[in-house]
Amino acid sequence: MRIVTDQVRIARGARLGKIGAFGGFGFLVVGMIVSLAFKQLSSLWIALGCLLLGMVVATVGIANMNRWVREPRADQALEQGLKGFDDQYRLYNYVLPAPHVLLTPTGITVLTALGQDGVIRYEGGKFRRNWSIGRLLRFMADEGLGRPFSEGDDQVRALKQFLESHGAGEGVDIQNVLVFYNPRAQLSVTDPPRPVVVPKGLKKALRKQAEGALLPAQVRRLHEVLDSEAS
Repeated sequence: MRIVTDQVRIARGARLGKIGAFGGFGFLVVGMIVSLAFKQLSSLWIALGCLLLGMVVATVGIANMNRWVREPRADQALEQGLKGFDDQYRLYNYVLPAPHVLLTPTGITVLTALGQDGVIRYEGGKFRRNWSIGRLLRFMADEGLGRPFSEGDDQVRALKQFLESHGAGEGVDIQNVLVFYNPRAQLSVTDPPRPVVVPKGLKKALRKQAEGALLPAQVRRLHEVLDSEAS
């Protein structure tokens, strides 16, 4: 399998995460020192501003560190889950309108990578995530579950628009798979409208989805468009 990953973007995200995390904690320390050392009202407002700014900056920094520094990153987990596919498969990470795109002999699959941990349930048309003390203790670093299927739809839509704008979208099937890549994620899924897996179940889900095949001319055109954008 061929893998194309924007390493520059990963390094930039990791650097911003570290700056944000340490800078945010710095503001928190300054705010605490000011609040303890000075009792004037104006000083208390300065302390409050530092504390609030520190919370925001640290939260953004930690979120970026979770995405770009903590391993396995999404691209690493997806690569491991797809290990064994031949060179007819190409995985594009962070180089296209959707973060993770897999080109296969039968079409294109957008892999929506989600980094939440713990017990994640899908039943009755809704995602739910079990509460835990661990989540409470790391509230600044914890990533909310959000709306995974809507996130996947947005990524598929963005990729479709990109392909259409380059004249390469006609007759190309774009599938979507949700992948919870955190090693501590535990899935309990009932009747989802599309596959919801951890990395080790990704290949099996892709084989179930596979229908038909792309024409050689379609494959060549997709290679040209995606590789050109990736470069």
